[in-house]
Amino acid sequence: MEKARYQEIAIDIAHAIMMGEYHEGVKIHGRSTLAGRYNVSPETIRRAIAVLQNVGVVVVSQGVGITVTSKAMAEKFVKSFDQKGEIQVFVEDLKKLMDQRRETDLKIESHLNKFLGYTERLMSRWMDVGEIEIGKTSPAIGKTLRELKVRERTGTTIVAVVRDGFEQFSPDASLVLRGEDVLLVAGSAEGQEKLRSIL
Repeated sequence: MEKARYQEIAIDIAHAIMMGEYHEGVKIHGRSTLAGRYNVSPETIRRAIAVLQNVGVVVVSQGVGITVTSKAMAEKFVKSFDQKGEIQVFVEDLKKLMDQRRETDLKIESHLNKFLGYTERLMSRWMDVGEIEIGKTSPAIGKTLRELKVRERTGTTIVAVVRDGFEQFSPDASLVLRGEDVLLVAGSAEGQEKLRSIL
């Protein structure tokens, strides 16, 4: 939002009017003189004067030149650019805050994705339930769940035992296994495979 050179010149002339360098009703130097003073082309001076004429600071008359018409409008014009500067600072601060918010949003999204991934793995661990039948020659027959130490050895949990068509949920650790019992096991596929090898 860097001001164009003609805008800077318009502000400078308006400021000079504010400070009393040019008085109302007084003719300002010609375009050529101003062009030399500011080291710019006459076209740049024409644009600067056009801005000042548009806001009522000066009037340009054929054969007369550039005449100051209103010190009050010059003050208003300069203040308006000061306000624009303040607005520019505000906009820049707002952009920085928006950038910081985007960065924060990205961090939140990253943490949320990690959390969701962790939750999915945790839920899949406990929702992956398999059935394992105790064979007639299984070494687990006659042993209690406590003796088998299923959780410690495999990381799985026996959530139910199906015996003679009846389901016993949350079986007691003192339950003695029998042949043809069906165990409902919650845990990872790897853990269930370890339990099968034990049974």
